[in-house]
Amino acid sequence: MVLEWIIACDQPFDEVEKPEYVAMMEYGRDLSKFSLPKRNGVRRRVMKLGEDTIEATKAMFSVVFPLFLYGL
Repeated sequence: MVLEWIIACDQPFDEVEKPEYVAMMEYGRDLSKFSLPKRNGVRRRVMKLGEDTIEATKAMFSVVFPLFLYGL
């Protein structure tokens, strides 16, 4: 959910470390059961999501393009 917010709202990765964000996420939660992501973890996950999307798009076009090219 954090990744979707970062991407959709075009937020910088370090937003997840701002005191106001941390306070909001800690509100009503037991932090001994989970930890909040840090900027580097968020950046890695967003970059991996982008790489996966590029690879999936390439794979899609590698199947579709020959069909289009040869009229199959």
